[in-house]
Amino acid sequence: MSLAETRTCQSCRASFEIDAQDFAFYERVKVPAPTFCWKCRLARRLQWRNEKYLYKRECDLCKKSVISMYKPETPFPVYCHECWWSDKWDPSSYGKDYDFFKPFFAQFGELQNTVPKPAMYATDNVQSEYCNYTAHMKGGYLMFGSWFSEDCGNGQTVLESKDCWDCLFIRSCELCLGTIDSGKCYQTHFSQKCADCADSAFLYDCRNCQNCLFSWNLRSKSYHVWNKPVLKEEFEKIKKETTSSAVALEKAVQEFHKIVREQAVHKFMTGERNQNVSGEFIYNSKNISKSYYIHDGQDEKYAVRGGKGQKDAMDVFGVHAGELAYECNNIDFSSRALFCVNGENHLNTEYLTDSFNMKNSFGCISMRGKEYCILNKQYSKESFDELRIKIIEQMNSTPYIDRKGRIYKYGEMFPIEIIPHNYNETLAQDYVPITEERAAELGYGWQVVEEKGYTSTKTGKDLPDTIAEVDDSILNEIILCDAWEQDKKKAQEHGCTKAFRISANELAMYRKWNIPLPHKCPNTRIFESWKLRNLIDLYKRTCGCAGIASDNGAYKNSASHSHGQNHCPVEFETSYAPNRPETVYCEQCYQSEVA
Repeated sequence: MSLAETRTCQSCRASFEIDAQDFAFYERVKVPAPTFCWKCRLARRLQWRNEKYLYKRECDLCKKSVISMYKPETPFPVYCHECWWSDKWDPSSYGKDYDFFKPFFAQFGELQNTVPKPAMYATDNVQSEYCNYTAHMKGGYLMFGSWFSEDCGNGQTVLESKDCWDCLFIRSCELCLGTIDSGKCYQTHFSQKCADCADSAFLYDCRNCQNCLFSWNLRSKSYHVWNKPVLKEEFEKIKKETTSSAVALEKAVQEFHKIVREQAVHKFMTGERNQNVSGEFIYNSKNISKSYYIHDGQDEKYAVRGGKGQKDAMDVFGVHAGELAYECNNIDFSSRALFCVNGENHLNTEYLTDSFNMKNSFGCISMRGKEYCILNKQYSKESFDELRIKIIEQMNSTPYIDRKGRIYKYGEMFPIEIIPHNYNETLAQDYVPITEERAAELGYGWQVVEEKGYTSTKTGKDLPDTIAEVDDSILNEIILCDAWEQDKKKAQEHGCTKAFRISANELAMYRKWNIPLPHKCPNTRIFESWKLRNLIDLYKRTCGCAGIASDNGAYKNSASHSHGQNHCPVEFETSYAPNRPETVYCEQCYQSEVA
């Protein structure tokens, strides 16, 4: 086993460490160690996943109008869901002989420009046209990365929920608005890290609470406002005064987030029922390192948004119920899948995109149910094994070199230059946000929102202060997003659509909840929810409990701790940077104060 080694990332030039366990994994799956740091590897993978930027175009087979994650001017054909999955075309017909006078990635890029891709990933959806990377959705509108939800809109990673809008990373919720990182909540709005709460708004890290407002770290409470008990009549009065007026609501939002940062106790890591884990949002998992939003995973590192039986994986995103995956994005139910994007049920596959049920294949696009294929051409087992070895040797002796001088040998994910999306169109901008200038430095594509032909009919300041003043004519208005009006350049970075409409279902929900109309487009609303979450960076820190109070002086302990009046000695990795204002406690100190 190789010892730890420090390298310099050939993309961002930052130093990064490869430890002995990393080398052991690379040896197990028979790949060389990476030359990009973990964060650049993540950004490179996520540039393959455009969830939110949708375009109207024509299916290149049946010619009907479709919604697609690919622009009309893409060089490759794009088929609607029905056509792409049909027997009307044969992906093998695009197969190419391997040319040893060209780098592998150059040939893969040429193949990509000819093979049809699916317009979107939407499986078994009903009346959910504007939804991408979704499955089993009913009545969804602008839903992304979500499944088994009904009548939800403007959301991302909304799972098994109903009638929820503007939500991010929620599960089993109903009638929620603007809530993130929460589960099993009912009619709980603008809240974060909550569970089993109902009829509440503006809660942070609360459990089993009902009829609460602007509160944090509560357990099994009702009729609380700003963490203090109130009478039902007072609660209803405060709720009406602060949540039914747009002006009062915005003021309360800013005040609430400021107080949460300064007065709440923050557990160093969000997660439960774990053994030997580091990262954020990890549940029921074992031996997970430097990972983010993992459920039921085991033996993973640098994994993001995955789990459910996934084990023995490194550098993966959205990977479930498989093993021995490396540098994969959205690959499920697979074993030893390396450098693959979008697919499932693979066995011993490398460099596949948009493919399903493949075995022992290398460098294929949009293939299904085949074995021993290279560049979409099928071979005998003996010919495949021989050719694969020769291609890997050629990838190392004649690597692909991009415009920035980055070298791609066997073991690197696809070059940035052949990714079919721009950086800020994709989840890369959510997890590893950068500016347009930085994107240019790194050679990433950048999407500039086109100046559309329409004219906005209203701005935020033109909208009524309360929902009671809004009639159905609002459904015909084109509303200029406040973010675009305030700073067009910054708005471009997070995918602001410049203007937006209010849908009928959305309006019905605002009326039901007596909440004023939004002044920002759906993309901006989701972006602002992302800003409330910590980024994926991890920092080594010591528990912030100094005995009788936090060491930053912001919080006074309410209970005695096992370390008495001495400073807690526990060290941990956390997504809270050392210079952040929050009070960050270890598991035991947090439980002493909050449970």
